[in-house]
Amino acid sequence: MKGFNLPFHNWVPKPLGIFIYVFMFVPALFISGAYTSNAGEMVGSLGIMTEHIQYANFATAVGMTVFTPFTILFLEIRRSKMVYLIGLSALAFISYICAETNSMPLLIICSFITGFIRIILIFNTLFGLLGYITGKDIVPLLKPSLVEVPKETEAKMEKIKAMALPFLYLFFLMVGQLGSFVTAWLAYSYMWQYVYYFMIALTLICLLLVELTMVYQKRKKAIRLTFTKFSDIVCASLLLLSFSFILIYGKTLDWFDNSLMNYSLVILLLSTGVFFIFYTYSKRPYLDLKIFSFQNVIIALLVFVMLMVLNSSSILVSTFVSISMKIDNWQNAVLSNYSLIGYVIGAILATLMAKLNMHFKYIFSIGFLFITIAAVYMYFQVQSMGLYENMIFPVIIRSAGMLILYATAGIWGMRKLNMMYLTTWIFLMLTFRSVIGPVAGTSLYTNVLNEKQSYYISRLSQNVDMLNPEIAGIFTQSQMGNMMQGKSVEDAQILATQLIKGRIQIQATLAALKEISGWTIYGGIACIVVVIAMPYSYHSIKKKIKSNKEYIN
Repeated sequence: MKGFNLPFHNWVPKPLGIFIYVFMFVPALFISGAYTSNAGEMVGSLGIMTEHIQYANFATAVGMTVFTPFTILFLEIRRSKMVYLIGLSALAFISYICAETNSMPLLIICSFITGFIRIILIFNTLFGLLGYITGKDIVPLLKPSLVEVPKETEAKMEKIKAMALPFLYLFFLMVGQLGSFVTAWLAYSYMWQYVYYFMIALTLICLLLVELTMVYQKRKKAIRLTFTKFSDIVCASLLLLSFSFILIYGKTLDWFDNSLMNYSLVILLLSTGVFFIFYTYSKRPYLDLKIFSFQNVIIALLVFVMLMVLNSSSILVSTFVSISMKIDNWQNAVLSNYSLIGYVIGAILATLMAKLNMHFKYIFSIGFLFITIAAVYMYFQVQSMGLYENMIFPVIIRSAGMLILYATAGIWGMRKLNMMYLTTWIFLMLTFRSVIGPVAGTSLYTNVLNEKQSYYISRLSQNVDMLNPEIAGIFTQSQMGNMMQGKSVEDAQILATQLIKGRIQIQATLAALKEISGWTIYGGIACIVVVIAMPYSYHSIKKKIKSNKEYIN
Protein backbone atom coordinates (compact mmCIF):
# COMPACT_ATOMS: atom_id res chain seq x y z
CA MET A 1 0.00 0.00 0.00
CA LYS A 2 2.97 2.27 0.60
CA GLY A 3 3.52 4.77 -2.20
CA PHE A 4 -0.07 4.50 -3.35
CA ASN A 5 -3.37 5.95 -2.26
CA LEU A 6 -5.18 2.61 -2.18
CA PRO A 7 -8.01 1.93 -1.85
CA PHE A 8 -8.84 5.50 -2.94
CA HIS A 9 -8.26 7.28 -6.24
CA ASN A 10 -5.03 9.27 -6.40
CA TRP A 11 -6.99 12.54 -6.47
CA VAL A 12 -8.43 11.86 -3.00
CA PRO A 13 -6.36 13.73 -0.36
CA LYS A 14 -5.35 11.65 2.64
CA PRO A 15 -7.38 13.67 5.21
CA LEU A 16 -10.49 13.10 3.07
CA GLY A 17 -9.71 9.38 2.83
CA ILE A 18 -9.37 9.16 6.61
CA PHE A 19 -12.67 11.02 7.04
CA ILE A 20 -14.43 8.63 4.65
CA TYR A 21 -13.13 5.63 6.57
CA VAL A 22 -14.26 7.13 9.88
CA PHE A 23 -17.66 7.95 8.38
CA MET A 24 -18.05 4.32 7.30
CA PHE A 25 -18.23 3.39 10.98
CA VAL A 26 -21.56 5.24 11.23
CA PRO A 27 -23.74 2.81 9.24
CA ALA A 28 -21.81 -0.17 10.67
CA LEU A 29 -22.62 0.95 14.23
CA PHE A 30 -25.99 2.63 13.61
CA ILE A 31 -27.89 0.07 11.58
CA SER A 32 -29.63 -2.83 13.28
CA GLY A 33 -32.59 -5.07 12.63
CA ALA A 34 -34.39 -3.83 15.73
CA TYR A 35 -33.84 -0.72 17.85
CA THR A 36 -34.50 -0.63 21.59
CA SER A 37 -34.93 3.14 21.43
CA ASN A 38 -38.12 2.81 19.34
CA ALA A 39 -39.30 -0.43 20.94
CA GLY A 40 -42.24 1.29 22.65
CA GLU A 41 -43.56 2.64 19.37
CA MET A 42 -43.16 -0.72 17.61
CA VAL A 43 -44.85 -2.60 20.46
CA GLY A 44 -47.81 -0.20 20.42
CA SER A 45 -48.14 -0.10 16.64
CA LEU A 46 -47.71 -3.79 15.87
CA GLY A 47 -49.29 -5.17 19.04
CA ILE A 48 -46.24 -7.29 19.88
CA MET A 49 -44.38 -8.11 23.08
CA THR A 50 -41.33 -6.17 24.22
CA GLU A 51 -39.48 -9.49 24.36
CA HIS A 52 -39.66 -9.74 20.56
CA ILE A 53 -37.66 -6.53 20.18
CA GLN A 54 -35.19 -7.61 22.85
CA TYR A 55 -34.63 -10.95 21.16
CA ALA A 56 -34.21 -9.38 17.72
CA ASN A 57 -31.65 -6.99 19.20
CA PHE A 58 -29.66 -9.87 20.69
CA ALA A 59 -29.96 -11.76 17.39
CA THR A 60 -27.90 -8.95 15.85
CA ALA A 61 -25.23 -9.47 18.52
CA VAL A 62 -25.23 -13.22 17.82
CA GLY A 63 -24.81 -12.59 14.09
CA MET A 64 -21.81 -10.37 14.78
CA THR A 65 -20.27 -12.89 17.15
CA VAL A 66 -20.45 -16.10 15.13
CA PHE A 67 -18.71 -14.65 12.07
CA THR A 68 -15.65 -13.29 13.88
CA PRO A 69 -13.50 -16.47 13.52
CA PHE A 70 -13.56 -15.93 9.74
CA THR A 71 -12.95 -12.19 9.67
CA ILE A 72 -9.22 -12.31 8.95
CA LEU A 73 -9.74 -14.95 6.28
CA PHE A 74 -12.43 -12.77 4.75
CA LEU A 75 -10.32 -9.62 4.87
CA GLU A 76 -7.59 -11.31 2.87
CA ILE A 77 -9.51 -10.76 -0.34
CA ARG A 78 -8.38 -7.10 -0.10
CA ARG A 79 -11.41 -5.67 -1.91
CA SER A 80 -12.59 -2.86 0.35
CA LYS A 81 -14.79 -1.18 -2.25
CA MET A 82 -16.60 -4.39 -3.19
CA VAL A 83 -17.17 -5.21 0.49
CA TYR A 84 -18.71 -1.78 1.07
CA LEU A 85 -20.91 -1.89 -2.02
CA ILE A 86 -22.31 -5.34 -1.25
CA GLY A 87 -22.56 -4.84 2.52
CA LEU A 88 -24.18 -1.40 2.45
CA SER A 89 -26.62 -2.43 -0.29
CA ALA A 90 -27.62 -5.46 1.78
CA LEU A 91 -28.17 -3.27 4.86
CA ALA A 92 -30.37 -0.89 2.85
CA PHE A 93 -32.46 -3.79 1.57
CA ILE A 94 -32.79 -5.33 5.04
CA SER A 95 -33.81 -1.97 6.52
CA TYR A 96 -36.58 -1.71 3.94
CA ILE A 97 -37.84 -5.20 4.83
CA CYS A 98 -37.82 -4.36 8.54
CA ALA A 99 -39.80 -1.16 7.91
CA GLU A 100 -42.51 -2.94 5.92
CA THR A 101 -42.86 -6.31 7.64
CA ASN A 102 -45.22 -7.27 10.45
CA SER A 103 -43.62 -10.69 10.86
CA MET A 104 -41.52 -11.08 13.99
CA PRO A 105 -39.65 -14.19 12.73
CA LEU A 106 -38.64 -12.24 9.62
CA LEU A 107 -37.53 -9.28 11.76
CA ILE A 108 -35.39 -11.60 13.89
CA ILE A 109 -33.83 -13.23 10.81
CA CYS A 110 -33.07 -9.80 9.34
CA SER A 111 -31.49 -8.76 12.64
CA PHE A 112 -29.28 -11.84 12.63
CA ILE A 113 -28.13 -11.22 9.05
CA THR A 114 -27.51 -7.57 9.92
CA GLY A 115 -25.08 -8.75 12.60
CA PHE A 116 -23.11 -10.69 9.99
CA ILE A 117 -22.84 -7.67 7.74
CA ARG A 118 -22.03 -5.24 10.57
CA ILE A 119 -19.00 -7.17 11.80
CA ILE A 120 -17.68 -7.43 8.23
CA LEU A 121 -18.03 -3.68 7.72
CA ILE A 122 -16.52 -2.87 11.13
CA PHE A 123 -13.40 -4.94 10.54
CA ASN A 124 -13.15 -3.83 6.92
CA THR A 125 -13.22 -0.22 8.10
CA LEU A 126 -11.01 -0.60 11.18
CA PHE A 127 -8.16 -2.47 9.55
CA GLY A 128 -8.52 -0.49 6.34
CA LEU A 129 -8.21 2.76 8.30
CA LEU A 130 -5.17 1.55 10.26
CA GLY A 131 -3.50 0.42 7.04
CA TYR A 132 -4.32 3.67 5.27
CA ILE A 133 -2.90 5.79 8.10
CA THR A 134 0.29 3.75 8.60
CA GLY A 135 0.86 2.90 4.94
CA LYS A 136 1.23 -0.78 5.85
CA ASP A 137 -0.97 -3.78 5.15
CA ILE A 138 -2.35 -4.66 8.58
CA VAL A 139 -4.01 -7.97 7.72
CA PRO A 140 -0.79 -10.08 7.50
CA LEU A 141 0.16 -8.82 10.97
CA LEU A 142 -3.06 -10.31 12.34
CA LYS A 143 -2.41 -13.81 11.02
CA PRO A 144 -1.23 -16.60 13.33
CA SER A 145 2.46 -16.56 14.11
CA LEU A 146 4.76 -18.72 16.19
CA VAL A 147 7.53 -16.14 16.16
CA GLU A 148 8.42 -14.91 19.62
CA VAL A 149 8.07 -11.16 19.96
CA PRO A 150 11.03 -9.45 21.69
CA LYS A 151 10.23 -8.43 25.25
CA GLU A 152 10.91 -4.76 24.54
CA THR A 153 8.58 -4.79 21.54
CA GLU A 154 5.96 -6.71 23.50
CA ALA A 155 6.07 -4.20 26.36
CA LYS A 156 5.77 -1.32 23.92
CA MET A 157 2.76 -2.95 22.22
CA GLU A 158 1.07 -3.56 25.58
CA LYS A 159 1.57 0.08 26.48
CA ILE A 160 0.12 1.24 23.16
CA LYS A 161 -2.94 -0.99 23.58
CA ALA A 162 -3.49 0.24 27.13
CA MET A 163 -3.39 3.84 25.95
CA ALA A 164 -5.34 3.44 22.71
CA LEU A 165 -8.10 0.92 23.42
CA PRO A 166 -10.03 3.12 25.90
CA PHE A 167 -10.44 5.79 23.24
CA LEU A 168 -11.29 3.22 20.57
CA TYR A 169 -14.10 1.93 22.78
CA LEU A 170 -15.02 5.54 23.55
CA PHE A 171 -15.51 6.19 19.84
CA PHE A 172 -17.59 3.04 19.31
CA LEU A 173 -19.80 3.65 22.36
CA MET A 174 -20.32 7.32 21.52
CA VAL A 175 -21.35 6.53 17.95
CA GLY A 176 -23.67 3.80 19.23
CA GLN A 177 -25.27 6.15 21.77
CA LEU A 178 -25.76 8.88 19.16
CA GLY A 179 -27.39 6.27 16.96
CA SER A 180 -29.83 5.38 19.76
CA PHE A 181 -30.61 9.08 20.22
CA VAL A 182 -31.31 9.61 16.52
CA THR A 183 -33.57 6.56 16.29
CA ALA A 184 -35.51 7.64 19.40
CA TRP A 185 -35.99 11.14 17.94
CA LEU A 186 -37.22 9.81 14.61
CA ALA A 187 -39.64 7.39 16.27
CA TYR A 188 -40.95 10.13 18.60
CA SER A 189 -41.20 12.92 16.02
CA TYR A 190 -42.53 10.83 13.14
CA MET A 191 -43.14 7.07 13.05
CA TRP A 192 -40.95 4.12 13.97
CA GLN A 193 -40.70 3.22 10.26
CA TYR A 194 -38.81 6.47 9.66
CA VAL A 195 -35.89 5.00 11.60
CA TYR A 196 -35.40 2.43 8.86
CA TYR A 197 -35.95 4.98 6.09
CA PHE A 198 -33.25 7.15 7.65
CA MET A 199 -30.86 4.21 7.69
CA ILE A 200 -31.61 3.56 4.02
CA ALA A 201 -30.76 7.18 3.21
CA LEU A 202 -27.56 6.88 5.26
CA THR A 203 -26.45 3.78 3.34
CA LEU A 204 -27.15 5.49 0.02
CA ILE A 205 -24.90 8.42 1.02
CA CYS A 206 -22.15 5.99 2.00
CA LEU A 207 -22.57 4.05 -1.24
CA LEU A 208 -22.19 7.27 -3.22
CA LEU A 209 -19.01 8.19 -1.30
CA VAL A 210 -17.53 4.74 -1.87
CA GLU A 211 -18.38 4.70 -5.57
CA LEU A 212 -16.89 8.15 -6.19
CA THR A 213 -13.69 7.88 -4.15
CA MET A 214 -12.63 4.22 -4.03
CA VAL A 215 -11.09 2.03 -6.72
CA TYR A 216 -11.79 -1.61 -7.46
CA GLN A 217 -9.00 -3.96 -6.38
CA LYS A 218 -8.20 -7.41 -7.64
CA ARG A 219 -9.09 -10.29 -5.38
CA LYS A 220 -6.02 -11.57 -3.56
CA LYS A 221 -7.53 -14.78 -2.26
CA ALA A 222 -10.69 -16.78 -2.80
CA ILE A 223 -12.91 -17.68 0.13
CA ARG A 224 -14.02 -21.26 0.38
CA LEU A 225 -16.95 -22.01 2.67
CA THR A 226 -16.51 -25.70 3.42
CA PHE A 227 -19.11 -27.90 5.06
CA THR A 228 -17.19 -27.81 8.32
CA LYS A 229 -17.02 -24.03 8.39
CA PHE A 230 -20.70 -23.74 7.56
CA SER A 231 -21.69 -26.28 10.21
CA ASP A 232 -19.57 -24.45 12.79
CA ILE A 233 -21.42 -21.22 12.09
CA VAL A 234 -24.80 -22.98 12.27
CA CYS A 235 -23.97 -24.72 15.57
CA ALA A 236 -22.61 -21.55 17.19
CA SER A 237 -25.63 -19.57 16.00
CA LEU A 238 -28.16 -22.12 17.29
CA LEU A 239 -26.32 -22.37 20.60
CA LEU A 240 -26.37 -18.64 21.30
CA LEU A 241 -29.84 -18.01 19.84
CA SER A 242 -31.45 -20.81 21.88
CA PHE A 243 -29.67 -19.63 25.03
CA SER A 244 -30.96 -16.09 24.46
CA PHE A 245 -34.48 -17.33 23.69
CA ILE A 246 -34.72 -19.29 26.96
CA LEU A 247 -33.64 -16.39 29.15
CA ILE A 248 -35.59 -13.65 27.36
CA TYR A 249 -38.90 -15.50 26.93
CA GLY A 250 -38.68 -17.64 30.07
CA LYS A 251 -40.93 -15.51 32.25
CA THR A 252 -43.42 -14.74 29.48
CA LEU A 253 -43.78 -18.38 28.37
CA ASP A 254 -43.78 -19.77 31.91
CA TRP A 255 -40.37 -21.33 31.48
CA PHE A 256 -40.34 -25.06 30.74
CA ASP A 257 -44.08 -25.54 31.01
CA ASN A 258 -44.11 -24.28 27.42
CA SER A 259 -43.20 -26.50 24.46
CA LEU A 260 -41.18 -23.75 22.73
CA MET A 261 -38.94 -23.50 25.78
CA ASN A 262 -38.42 -27.26 25.79
CA TYR A 263 -37.56 -27.24 22.09
CA SER A 264 -35.09 -24.42 22.71
CA LEU A 265 -33.43 -26.38 25.49
CA VAL A 266 -33.08 -29.42 23.22
CA ILE A 267 -31.57 -27.24 20.47
CA LEU A 268 -29.20 -25.71 22.99
CA LEU A 269 -27.94 -29.09 24.19
CA LEU A 270 -27.71 -30.64 20.72
CA SER A 271 -25.92 -27.68 19.16
CA THR A 272 -23.47 -27.59 22.07
CA GLY A 273 -22.74 -31.30 21.68
CA VAL A 274 -22.32 -31.13 17.90
CA PHE A 275 -20.13 -28.04 18.27
CA PHE A 276 -17.67 -29.89 20.51
CA ILE A 277 -17.73 -32.96 18.25
CA PHE A 278 -16.72 -30.81 15.28
CA TYR A 279 -14.04 -29.18 17.40
CA THR A 280 -12.63 -32.54 18.49
CA TYR A 281 -12.39 -34.07 15.02
CA SER A 282 -11.78 -31.04 12.83
CA LYS A 283 -8.29 -30.38 11.47
CA ARG A 284 -9.05 -26.69 11.33
CA PRO A 285 -11.34 -25.99 14.30
CA TYR A 286 -13.70 -23.05 14.41
CA LEU A 287 -12.17 -21.98 17.73
CA ASP A 288 -8.92 -22.79 19.46
CA LEU A 289 -10.12 -23.70 22.96
CA LYS A 290 -6.55 -23.96 24.24
CA ILE A 291 -7.01 -20.25 24.84
CA PHE A 292 -8.69 -21.19 28.13
CA SER A 293 -5.28 -22.28 29.40
CA PHE A 294 -4.50 -18.59 29.73
CA GLN A 295 -5.57 -17.39 33.13
CA ASN A 296 -5.85 -13.78 32.00
CA VAL A 297 -8.42 -14.80 29.38
CA ILE A 298 -10.61 -16.49 31.99
CA ILE A 299 -10.37 -13.48 34.29
CA ALA A 300 -11.23 -11.07 31.47
CA LEU A 301 -14.30 -13.07 30.43
CA LEU A 302 -15.46 -13.27 34.05
CA VAL A 303 -15.09 -9.49 34.37
CA PHE A 304 -17.10 -9.00 31.18
CA VAL A 305 -19.94 -11.18 32.48
CA MET A 306 -20.02 -9.44 35.88
CA LEU A 307 -19.88 -6.06 34.16
CA MET A 308 -22.72 -6.69 31.72
CA VAL A 309 -24.96 -8.29 34.36
CA LEU A 310 -24.37 -5.39 36.74
CA ASN A 311 -24.66 -2.86 33.92
CA SER A 312 -28.18 -4.15 33.25
CA SER A 313 -29.10 -2.14 36.34
CA SER A 314 -29.60 0.73 33.88
CA ILE A 315 -33.16 -0.60 33.70
CA LEU A 316 -33.66 0.82 37.20
CA VAL A 317 -33.15 4.39 35.95
CA SER A 318 -35.39 4.05 32.89
CA THR A 319 -38.15 2.34 34.89
CA PHE A 320 -37.97 4.90 37.68
CA VAL A 321 -38.21 7.94 35.43
CA SER A 322 -41.04 6.33 33.45
CA ILE A 323 -43.08 5.50 36.56
CA SER A 324 -42.25 8.41 38.82
CA MET A 325 -41.94 11.22 36.29
CA LYS A 326 -44.14 9.92 33.44
CA ILE A 327 -41.52 10.71 30.80
CA ASP A 328 -41.67 9.25 27.29
CA ASN A 329 -39.05 7.37 25.25
CA TRP A 330 -37.73 10.61 23.76
CA GLN A 331 -37.01 12.17 27.16
CA ASN A 332 -35.48 8.87 28.28
CA ALA A 333 -33.19 8.95 25.23
CA VAL A 334 -32.15 12.52 26.10
CA LEU A 335 -31.31 11.34 29.61
CA SER A 336 -29.26 8.47 28.20
CA ASN A 337 -27.15 10.98 26.25
CA TYR A 338 -25.48 11.98 29.51
CA SER A 339 -23.71 8.64 29.30
CA LEU A 340 -21.48 10.34 26.71
CA ILE A 341 -19.98 12.41 29.52
CA GLY A 342 -19.44 9.24 31.52
CA TYR A 343 -17.73 7.53 28.59
CA VAL A 344 -15.29 10.44 28.21
CA ILE A 345 -14.52 10.41 31.95
CA GLY A 346 -14.04 6.64 31.88
CA ALA A 347 -11.69 6.77 28.88
CA ILE A 348 -9.55 9.47 30.49
CA LEU A 349 -9.37 7.62 33.82
CA ALA A 350 -8.56 4.28 32.14
CA THR A 351 -5.75 5.90 30.16
CA LEU A 352 -4.33 7.68 33.21
CA MET A 353 -4.40 4.52 35.30
CA ALA A 354 -2.64 2.62 32.52
CA LYS A 355 -0.02 5.37 32.27
CA LEU A 356 0.57 5.10 36.02
CA ASN A 357 0.99 1.31 35.66
CA MET A 358 -1.78 0.68 38.16
CA HIS A 359 -2.46 -3.01 38.74
CA PHE A 360 -5.44 -4.34 36.84
CA LYS A 361 -7.14 -5.57 40.02
CA TYR A 362 -7.40 -1.99 41.26
CA ILE A 363 -8.55 -0.69 37.87
CA PHE A 364 -11.29 -3.34 37.78
CA SER A 365 -12.31 -2.55 41.35
CA ILE A 366 -12.57 1.19 40.55
CA GLY A 367 -14.81 0.39 37.57
CA PHE A 368 -17.14 -1.75 39.68
CA LEU A 369 -17.02 0.88 42.44
CA PHE A 370 -18.43 3.47 40.03
CA ILE A 371 -21.34 1.19 39.09
CA THR A 372 -21.94 0.45 42.78
CA ILE A 373 -22.03 4.17 43.61
CA ALA A 374 -24.70 4.61 40.93
CA ALA A 375 -26.76 1.87 42.62
CA VAL A 376 -26.29 3.51 46.05
CA TYR A 377 -27.54 6.80 44.61
CA MET A 378 -30.58 5.08 43.12
CA TYR A 379 -31.34 3.36 46.44
CA PHE A 380 -31.67 6.68 48.25
CA GLN A 381 -33.16 8.53 45.28
CA VAL A 382 -36.11 6.23 44.64
CA GLN A 383 -39.21 8.01 45.87
CA SER A 384 -42.57 9.03 44.54
CA MET A 385 -41.52 12.57 43.65
CA GLY A 386 -38.19 12.16 41.88
CA LEU A 387 -36.57 14.92 39.83
CA TYR A 388 -35.45 14.39 36.25
CA GLU A 389 -32.19 16.28 36.83
CA ASN A 390 -31.29 14.01 39.73
CA MET A 391 -31.04 11.04 37.37
CA ILE A 392 -28.13 12.55 35.44
CA PHE A 393 -25.54 11.59 38.05
CA PRO A 394 -26.19 7.81 38.12
CA VAL A 395 -26.20 7.73 34.30
CA ILE A 396 -22.80 9.47 34.14
CA ILE A 397 -21.10 7.53 36.94
CA ARG A 398 -22.36 4.13 35.72
CA SER A 399 -21.20 4.87 32.15
CA ALA A 400 -17.75 5.88 33.38
CA GLY A 401 -17.38 2.60 35.26
CA MET A 402 -18.66 0.68 32.26
CA LEU A 403 -16.05 2.11 29.89
CA ILE A 404 -13.22 1.55 32.38
CA LEU A 405 -14.15 -2.13 32.63
CA TYR A 406 -14.99 -2.41 28.92
CA ALA A 407 -11.54 -1.29 27.87
CA THR A 408 -9.32 -2.69 30.61
CA ALA A 409 -10.89 -6.17 30.58
CA GLY A 410 -10.17 -6.34 26.84
CA ILE A 411 -6.59 -5.19 27.41
CA TRP A 412 -6.02 -7.76 30.16
CA GLY A 413 -7.54 -10.59 28.11
CA MET A 414 -5.21 -9.89 25.17
CA ARG A 415 -2.10 -9.48 27.31
CA LYS A 416 0.76 -11.67 26.07
CA LEU A 417 -1.73 -13.48 23.84
CA ASN A 418 -0.30 -14.91 20.62
CA MET A 419 -1.95 -13.64 17.43
CA MET A 420 -2.99 -17.18 16.57
CA TYR A 421 -5.68 -16.81 19.24
CA LEU A 422 -6.92 -13.42 18.02
CA THR A 423 -10.12 -14.52 16.29
CA THR A 424 -10.95 -16.96 19.10
CA TRP A 425 -10.47 -14.18 21.63
CA ILE A 426 -12.70 -11.78 19.69
CA PHE A 427 -15.40 -14.46 19.44
CA LEU A 428 -15.28 -15.20 23.17
CA MET A 429 -15.16 -11.52 24.08
CA LEU A 430 -18.24 -10.74 21.98
CA THR A 431 -20.00 -13.88 23.23
CA PHE A 432 -19.57 -13.04 26.91
CA ARG A 433 -19.77 -9.26 26.56
CA SER A 434 -22.54 -8.86 23.99
CA VAL A 435 -24.65 -12.02 24.39
CA ILE A 436 -24.25 -14.06 27.59
CA GLY A 437 -23.68 -11.18 30.00
CA PRO A 438 -26.39 -8.77 28.76
CA VAL A 439 -28.93 -11.55 28.15
CA ALA A 440 -28.41 -12.93 31.65
CA GLY A 441 -28.48 -9.44 33.16
CA THR A 442 -31.61 -8.36 31.30
CA SER A 443 -33.38 -11.59 32.23
CA LEU A 444 -32.33 -11.32 35.87
CA TYR A 445 -33.41 -7.71 36.36
CA THR A 446 -36.70 -7.93 34.44
CA ASN A 447 -37.77 -11.19 36.10
CA VAL A 448 -36.85 -10.02 39.60
CA LEU A 449 -38.58 -6.68 38.97
CA ASN A 450 -41.79 -8.45 37.89
CA GLU A 451 -41.67 -10.77 40.89
CA LYS A 452 -41.09 -7.95 43.35
CA GLN A 453 -43.81 -5.81 41.76
CA SER A 454 -46.31 -8.64 42.22
CA TYR A 455 -45.15 -9.18 45.80
CA TYR A 456 -45.54 -5.53 46.78
CA ILE A 457 -48.88 -5.14 44.96
CA SER A 458 -50.23 -8.08 46.96
CA ARG A 459 -48.78 -6.69 50.17
CA LEU A 460 -50.05 -3.14 49.64
CA SER A 461 -53.49 -4.29 48.50
CA GLN A 462 -54.09 -5.90 51.90
CA ASN A 463 -54.37 -2.45 53.46
CA VAL A 464 -56.69 -1.06 50.82
CA ASP A 465 -60.30 -0.86 51.97
CA MET A 466 -62.84 1.85 52.68
CA LEU A 467 -62.14 1.59 56.41
CA ASN A 468 -58.78 3.25 55.75
CA PRO A 469 -59.44 7.02 56.05
CA GLU A 470 -56.76 7.94 53.49
CA ILE A 471 -58.03 5.46 50.89
CA ALA A 472 -61.63 6.43 51.52
CA GLY A 473 -60.78 10.10 51.10
CA ILE A 474 -58.96 9.53 47.80
CA PHE A 475 -61.81 7.34 46.49
CA THR A 476 -64.51 9.82 47.47
CA GLN A 477 -62.64 12.81 46.10
CA SER A 478 -61.98 11.06 42.78
CA GLN A 479 -65.59 9.87 42.53
CA MET A 480 -67.01 13.32 43.20
CA GLY A 481 -64.60 14.94 40.74
CA ASN A 482 -65.62 12.56 37.96
CA MET A 483 -69.33 13.03 38.71
CA MET A 484 -68.88 16.80 38.49
CA GLN A 485 -67.45 16.23 35.01
CA GLY A 486 -70.68 14.54 33.97
CA LYS A 487 -69.79 10.91 34.64
CA SER A 488 -72.43 8.53 35.97
CA VAL A 489 -72.14 7.12 39.50
CA GLU A 490 -71.01 3.73 38.16
CA ASP A 491 -68.40 5.22 35.80
CA ALA A 492 -67.15 7.55 38.53
CA GLN A 493 -66.69 4.60 40.89
CA ILE A 494 -64.80 2.62 38.22
CA LEU A 495 -62.46 5.55 37.53
CA ALA A 496 -61.88 6.07 41.26
CA THR A 497 -61.04 2.40 41.67
CA GLN A 498 -58.60 2.55 38.75
CA LEU A 499 -56.94 5.58 40.32
CA ILE A 500 -56.33 3.73 43.58
CA LYS A 501 -55.12 0.66 41.67
CA GLY A 502 -52.70 2.83 39.69
CA ARG A 503 -51.30 4.37 42.86
CA ILE A 504 -50.76 0.92 44.35
CA GLN A 505 -48.90 -0.18 41.21
CA ILE A 506 -46.67 2.89 41.35
CA GLN A 507 -45.90 2.40 45.02
CA ALA A 508 -45.21 -1.30 44.42
CA THR A 509 -42.84 -0.51 41.53
CA LEU A 510 -40.96 2.07 43.58
CA ALA A 511 -40.61 -0.37 46.48
CA ALA A 512 -39.36 -3.05 44.07
CA LEU A 513 -36.85 -0.63 42.52
CA LYS A 514 -35.52 0.32 45.93
CA GLU A 515 -35.05 -3.32 46.97
CA ILE A 516 -33.37 -4.26 43.67
CA SER A 517 -31.07 -1.23 43.97
CA GLY A 518 -30.03 -2.57 47.36
CA TRP A 519 -29.26 -5.99 45.92
CA THR A 520 -27.28 -4.31 43.12
CA ILE A 521 -25.14 -2.62 45.77
CA TYR A 522 -24.37 -6.01 47.28
CA GLY A 523 -23.63 -7.36 43.80
CA GLY A 524 -21.23 -4.50 43.09
CA ILE A 525 -19.41 -5.06 46.39
CA ALA A 526 -19.17 -8.78 45.62
CA CYS A 527 -17.65 -7.98 42.19
CA ILE A 528 -15.07 -5.70 43.83
CA VAL A 529 -14.10 -8.45 46.27
CA VAL A 530 -13.82 -11.01 43.45
CA VAL A 531 -11.57 -8.89 41.21
CA ILE A 532 -9.28 -8.01 44.12
CA ALA A 533 -9.05 -11.58 45.40
CA MET A 534 -8.39 -13.27 42.03
CA PRO A 535 -4.84 -14.37 41.22
CA TYR A 536 -3.49 -12.36 38.32
CA SER A 537 -1.05 -14.14 36.07
CA TYR A 538 -0.67 -15.14 32.46
CA HIS A 539 1.35 -17.75 30.65
CA SER A 540 1.86 -18.92 27.12
CA ILE A 541 1.39 -22.35 25.61
CA LYS A 542 4.30 -23.67 23.57
CA LYS A 543 3.38 -27.32 23.16
CA LYS A 544 1.22 -28.90 20.52
CA ILE A 545 0.61 -25.66 18.62
CA LYS A 546 -0.64 -26.25 15.13
CA SER A 547 1.11 -24.73 12.19
CA ASN A 548 0.20 -21.34 10.86
CA LYS A 549 -1.11 -22.86 7.69
CA GLU A 550 -3.69 -24.91 9.56
CA TYR A 551 -5.08 -21.86 11.29
CA ILE A 552 -5.26 -19.52 8.35
CA ASN A 553 -6.76 -21.85 5.77
